[in-house]
Order: sequence, then structure tokens, then C-alpha cells
Amino acid sequence: MASRGKIAAAFATIYLFWGVTFLALRYTVAEVPPMLTIAIRCVIGAAVIYAWLALRGRLERTTREQWLVAVGAGLLLFLGGHSVLAWAEMSVPSGQAALLLTAIPAWLVLIEAFRARRFPAGRVLAGLALGTAGVGLLTLGAGPGGGGFERIALVLAALAWAAGSLYARHGARPASAAQATAMQLAAGGVIVLAASASTGELSGFQLAATSPRALGSLLFLVLGGTVAGFAAYTWLLRVTSAAAVGSYAFVNPVIAVGLAWAVGDEAASPVTALAGLLVVSAVLLLGGWFRLPAWVFARSRSLGAPAAQCEPLRR
Repeated sequence: MASRGKIAAAFATIYLFWGVTFLALRYTVAEVPPMLTIAIRCVIGAAVIYAWLALRGRLERTTREQWLVAVGAGLLLFLGGHSVLAWAEMSVPSGQAALLLTAIPAWLVLIEAFRARRFPAGRVLAGLALGTAGVGLLTLGAGPGGGGFERIALVLAALAWAAGSLYARHGARPASAAQATAMQLAAGGVIVLAASASTGELSGFQLAATSPRALGSLLFLVLGGTVAGFAAYTWLLRVTSAAAVGSYAFVNPVIAVGLAWAVGDEAASPVTALAGLLVVSAVLLLGGWFRLPAWVFARSRSLGAPAAQCEPLRR
């Protein structure tokens, strides 16, 4: 069983690094084509992880079934999820994009509930409601950005990410979480690069004309967002619940908006204190760090076995 320290460190990684990636991605796609950005992240990220595994002598023999799962997960996660996010952030502000991606934990819980024929526990439903309310408050007073099509696309991208995450979690994969991550990144990178080339993104791009800010942001996306972040995310999906892991979608907007304030892109609002309280409460509920009174769960009914509920990680 994984130690609490390792689990806490992995959660801190996806909370912090993926919170910063929203602004880093916005800086990058201002100069680098969106699908090319994701392809670079995936390909270099896979290469770094494979090199690390090879140096440590931990590369495992893989099977055809494992690669089929990696291809399916890569298609959903990186073409259907990350590429759509990168494209949308060309017009949608990073904080609002983070808000729309709070649909991820809802999709995770709903897909898992449907798959297991179980009704989500009351604590999970309460956490989802609190988190959604909190990140909603964070965007009050913000000017509109992007059109309705981009926003709908982001909600569907959240569905693709959730589906890809659970497909990878339940499908054939190596025992090593790092190698499973590298396989998904490699497969996704090839798919997205092919899509980028087919749409003509490569023809007009010149690396020499890219600013240091965009290149630095891209470097962070590769090392922080992809190598460290996605590796931690894949590992957490193995050792804890989908609902608990999905809580990052509530924390990331807090960090994304806070970073926007720090660089002067957005003014602080008095509503943030209440929003922050709601978001932290949602994380605690989804992670199982405190429990609601028993009456909250009275209406949580199982659709399958009597004792089955979609409970998050129990401490």
C-alpha cells in the first residue's frame, strides 16, 4: 500500500504543476500551434521517461494489448483532451478554461458509477457541488472570453480526458506506472503530431521566431506538466479513487487565477475568500479527510450490490 507521504506528494504535484500549466499553455499557444504544442509535450515527455527507466534498468517487456490500451488512452487524453484545451486557450482566458474543466471530476464519477452500476456516495456529490460553486465564484466579474463553441468544446474535452483516464486505469498496462505513462505519451504524441501535420500547422511555424517566454513556457509544460504531472496522475489513479484524483480540477483554477493576479492579468476580488473555502472543502470531502453527518448519506442508494458506493479514498 502506498504511504500517505507519497500520496500527498503526488497530489501536490498535480495540484501545483497543473495549476501553473494553464497560464504556461496560454503563453505557448500564442506563438506555437496548439496541436504541435501538445505533440512536443508528449513526444519529449515520453523520451525523458523512457530514458530514465532505461538508465535504471526498469524497462519492462510490453504486449500488444498494452499498446492498444496506450493508443486508445493517448487518443482520448491528448487529442480529445489536451489538444482541444490548447486550441481553446487561444481565445478563452486560462482561468475560465480551468473553470470549464471542473467537469472532469463529475465525468469521472459518473462514468465510474455507470460502469460499476453504483450511485455516488453523498460525500462525493457534496464535494462536486462545493467545488463547482467555488470555482464558479472565482470567475465572477471576469470579462467574457471565447465563444460558446469553444466552451462546449472544453466540456467535451473534459469528458474525453475522464474517459481516457479510466480506460487506461482499467485496461492492460505494465506493472510500472512510469512506463505506462511513457507509452500513453508516445502513442498520443504520434497521433497528435499526425493531426498537426495534416491540418497544416507545421508549414507556417518557425522555431527561430519563438520568444524566450514561449520557449520557457513550453519547457515547463514538458517537464513539469507532462513528465512530473502526468506521471503522478497515472500513479494516483492506481492507488486511490477517481473522485479523489479528480479533485485537482477544483484546486487548479485557484492556482491559475492566483497566478494571473500575480502577473497582473486579473484583479483580486473579495469573493475569493469564500471561493477558496468552498474549493478547499470540496478537496477535503472528495479526498475523505473529513466526513459529513450521517444524514447526508441517507439518500445515497446503490444501484448494484447493497454495500456498494462510489466512495473516495478512506484514510
